[in-house]
Amino acid sequence: MSHPNDVKPASSYSTSEDVDPPSAKANRLQVVLAGMTDGVMMIDAELRLVEWNAQFPDFTGVPERLLRVGLPFEDILRAQASVGEFGEVDVEAEVGRRLARLRAGASSGTIERKRPNGRIMELRRNPLADGGFVTLYTDITVRRHAEDQLRQAQKMEAVGHLTGGVAHDFNNLLMIILGNLDVAERSLKSLDLDRAGRGIERARSGARRGAALTQRLLAFSRRQPREPQPVDPNTLITDLSDLIRQSATTRVSVEFALVKQPWLVLADPNQLEIALLNLVVNARDAMPKGGSLTIETAKITRGSQSVSASLQPASSEFVQITVRDSGTGMSREVAARAIEPFFTTKEAGKGTGLGLYQVLDFAMQAGGHVTIDSELGVGTAVTIHLPRFASAGASGVAPHRSIEPSPVSSFGEKILIVENESEILTYTMEGLEALGYQVIGARDASSALTILEATPDVALLFTDLGLPGISGYQLSAEAARRRPDLPIVFTSGGPGDPLHRGETSGREVACIAKPYALPKLAHTIRLALDTRRDPKSPVVVQQDLGG
Repeated sequence: MSHPNDVKPASSYSTSEDVDPPSAKANRLQVVLAGMTDGVMMIDAELRLVEWNAQFPDFTGVPERLLRVGLPFEDILRAQASVGEFGEVDVEAEVGRRLARLRAGASSGTIERKRPNGRIMELRRNPLADGGFVTLYTDITVRRHAEDQLRQAQKMEAVGHLTGGVAHDFNNLLMIILGNLDVAERSLKSLDLDRAGRGIERARSGARRGAALTQRLLAFSRRQPREPQPVDPNTLITDLSDLIRQSATTRVSVEFALVKQPWLVLADPNQLEIALLNLVVNARDAMPKGGSLTIETAKITRGSQSVSASLQPASSEFVQITVRDSGTGMSREVAARAIEPFFTTKEAGKGTGLGLYQVLDFAMQAGGHVTIDSELGVGTAVTIHLPRFASAGASGVAPHRSIEPSPVSSFGEKILIVENESEILTYTMEGLEALGYQVIGARDASSALTILEATPDVALLFTDLGLPGISGYQLSAEAARRRPDLPIVFTSGGPGDPLHRGETSGREVACIAKPYALPKLAHTIRLALDTRRDPKSPVVVQQDLGG
């Protein structure tokens, strides 16, 4: 006869799961769900709602009054579509599409969604063992905003590193310009025309180098969409060499090992420049006592040992761009994490941890990848792999580099030039007059509109964007309203352009960056005028703001 206090054999003990009634399990689950800051939704194998928490309706737009155990998942989707969570869509069509993807097993993993209220949600959907799935909704708005700010901060940090070197470089360039203009002036007084011509050409060369440096800094510091185009990496690196040397400082020797006859790559040249400068700055920081920095290019094919297995299969030929330093190097564990966003080995306040992440992001957007080879005490080599750009017109010359055109003769057309800087206005007017154009100058938009009203035979408007008061954008809009057939050419010495800003009211425009040479300006104006003269010819949109 057993006794209530008799001890059962060990084999007869039950587990906690066996002794817990279903209500206890449910209570524990409710406590867990209530304590989560994420939104949670659990759907069973029959695609019906099983569990949710208090954050779920707030994070999804589904009214709380609608929620109940057994609610069909399609009703949840319908409620979200009806309040605009999926954008402007046909509600029933969108519900059907999403259900079809779910049943086909194509709706799992992690995605981001921007809600109608502007919040950014991260959705992580995972299948359950007995069918159905559970979805977690995380509000990552603050995180994304912080990442954007840090990316911009990282970019500006790099600009800050360049500032001292750039100022030194500009002073040298100004010395070249002013010194050679002085030589030219003295030579003209003594009628030594050959020496005067050489001085003027050296001054012009210095000015061009200064203009190129300014355009690269503008491109580096501003936010802009990616504009992939065929790029010769050797040409880009050579053009960037001055900034690279300034970034590396005098303690670091810089060498270039560029492959002969490189392949073209399809990439945004400004983004590639930023990636290279980020790597140069990282390499410099890894060599506080100085060292050597080498930038290499190479052509590789799939199957070679140097090709990363992570490269996309769309291409079998790649260009390698490697930035190699003799710095402190990294351990295998650190190198494995180096490309993670916000991971940095620098001291607090010395880096955002986004430099290498930006390099990886650029490479992946271009269809490539990044590899890191590093050894403590030896140094680091970071390699960007970019797919070869193959086209029938590929010639080995970087298409993003414009060739200076020859001056183009006029047919005596009348051109209105609007420029608030008197010396620039005089230079431009005299240059176009020498080519045979009739030229009228204006210092502001109001004067320009008065001239347009009184001079109906003006054939083209050439205006600076940064006019005081009424801007060049506003002037062009009013001129287009009065003269819809009037060709317009813009110029600017700052960042941005009307094609990106969407401020041209759908008109075809031509753009040329300051400082412009007369041959390039004349070529741009001739194209714009010829388009108007021949209505059958295609509209030419020449974009050259921002370098």
